[in-house]
Amino acid sequence: MYLNLASHPLKNRRLFFLLVIILGALFIFLLLLGGYTFINYAGKVRDLQSKTSDVESKIQQYQQEEKELAARIQQAVAAHKKEVDRVNSLIYRKSFSWVEFLSDMEEVLPRSSYVVSLSPKVKEDAQIEVRFKVASPNLDELLKLNKRLYAMKFKDIRVISESRNSEGFLISEISVTYEKNT
Repeated sequence: MYLNLASHPLKNRRLFFLLVIILGALFIFLLLLGGYTFINYAGKVRDLQSKTSDVESKIQQYQQEEKELAARIQQAVAAHKKEVDRVNSLIYRKSFSWVEFLSDMEEVLPRSSYVVSLSPKVKEDAQIEVRFKVASPNLDELLKLNKRLYAMKFKDIRVISESRNSEGFLISEISVTYEKNT
């Protein structure tokens, strides 16, 4: 057995060299792995940036097309507005329930009164303006008719003129606005 009694004894350095080599190899491996990952993802980032710029240019192109189409739609609306309004008016006139209107007129008319003439005028907004002449035996019947008109769907009720006929009936010309049920 060999004993070293020197003031600086020798130490086993192999274990330390092994640890330095292992740590160095691990560091080099991690460095290479990090470099590979960086290069790999840097390429993917460039691809994504180019795709993003392509998408942004397409978005701008589609926004411009949208503006152009909106302008063309507005031009078409302006060009065809009169025709569309005319067709809508025709559709409204066809869909207006004259039976319901005449039924409501019959309901508001007192039994002792009768309609002498009726002239309807269709408005654009689901309303009809009606001028009619009604023959009533007295003023109380006319007031009763007026109250019933207010109670129903009739609006803007105006008595335009009054006169007496040869039979003694009070002939009143009345203007009303009738709102269609929607």
